[in-house]
Amino acid sequence: MHQLSENGGCRAPTLHERQFGQRPRRPAAQCCVAALIALLVTVGLAAPARGDFDPEAWRVCREIKAPEGASGQTARLALDNNVWDNSPGPDLRDLRIIRDETDDIGYVAYVPQEPEPQVGKTSARVFNIAKRGQEASEMTLDLGEGPPITNRIHVRTPARNFGCAVTVEGSDDNKTWKTIRKDAAIFDFGGDIQRQFTTVTIPDTRMRYLRVVVAAPPNAGPIDLDGADVYQEKAREKSDLPLLVSLPVVNRSEAQQMRETWVTLDLGARHLPVRTVTFVTPQENFSRPVRVETSDDNKHWQPAGGGAIFRFRTDRYREERLAVTFPEAFGRYILVKIENGDDPPLPVTRVEVQGRPRYIYFPFEAGKQYRLFYGNPDARSPHYDYATVFAKVDRQAALDTRLGEPQENPRFIATRAAKPVLPWVERNQWVLYVALIVVVIGLGLVALKALKKPEKPETPGNE
Repeated sequence: MHQLSENGGCRAPTLHERQFGQRPRRPAAQCCVAALIALLVTVGLAAPARGDFDPEAWRVCREIKAPEGASGQTARLALDNNVWDNSPGPDLRDLRIIRDETDDIGYVAYVPQEPEPQVGKTSARVFNIAKRGQEASEMTLDLGEGPPITNRIHVRTPARNFGCAVTVEGSDDNKTWKTIRKDAAIFDFGGDIQRQFTTVTIPDTRMRYLRVVVAAPPNAGPIDLDGADVYQEKAREKSDLPLLVSLPVVNRSEAQQMRETWVTLDLGARHLPVRTVTFVTPQENFSRPVRVETSDDNKHWQPAGGGAIFRFRTDRYREERLAVTFPEAFGRYILVKIENGDDPPLPVTRVEVQGRPRYIYFPFEAGKQYRLFYGNPDARSPHYDYATVFAKVDRQAALDTRLGEPQENPRFIATRAAKPVLPWVERNQWVLYVALIVVVIGLGLVALKALKKPEKPETPGNE
């Protein structure tokens, strides 16, 4: 006997049909369960993973305000001291941006980076290294035919603990010389913090020959010279955002400690990023080593960095450097230790502190409400797909927004902590219960239908 196939064709009976007179049936319950499992797996994979945001675990809430009628796809938000002070640490891991009521959207915390300077080194032959009696050392640099523009000369010397006036002259034929700069200076400061400043800046020049004359330090003979390197440094590209912002000092104290001046600065908020400390002083002709430390509690201090500050205003040269820059450190309190040695304490009129700002970029839709939540010490660092999208965002076209006044989150419960992110199945257990009920009902219907409908034996036919 032949039977019609599903596509209307004719097929031969299987061995099972020839032996038992019927075609094996695929269990309906098995089909039902397989379909449900496939559906659940598909839904589970497609369902977006929610973050760990629980409105009862975040203490501070602030409205993000956009200009009226603003439009755009990307918004930018500058963080203020209140955000730093109420966050659990410098990583700002508890920041969450909520759109409307519950939509936890992605964002990127951005730190403006200083563009790298464009520096080109020029080959130079050094000759005529000599000393002019006890008055000065000198050397001549030959940059070759058709030299490029140069504006930096780095003087190499093995000398230590010196301050020397420098004059730079230029010539096209090594005979007729013209003064390019006469009030430059190079320095080396010893002590616990070794700092050397031996690069001389000159106006842009294309002269083939450069002669560097280094005057002897006061009450000493001329220093030894090992040579020099010549460079052209082009102006840095302008950043679209400020690289440093001033951090107001709310309180300052000063004390004298064992030939040192200790200046303690209170910035008024914890975890603030600090990069540069600048001194304002009326003192003339000085140099001081400086060390900088930071703290959040004014008790436990961490070294941040150090350097040297100096000012020289004489008939021979005028140079000053009053800022100390160090790797980024964080804290509310800044302790500056100025080493006076045997000199009177350096009078400090004011100390200015600067740090690198932080900006938050996030997707923006007009007509939506946005709020910033923070103040959860148990929050984890979030990971958003927006970090990948941000690489293609035009930052200059971003819409500037601002933060409203800090508000205590009315839903905050002090004993709540950020919950870990649970698997999708655990967060949606109702789906499993519904699926189980559907399976049970399906099995019941199949069993009931099988009991009511008797099997009809088929009449054997010719094969």
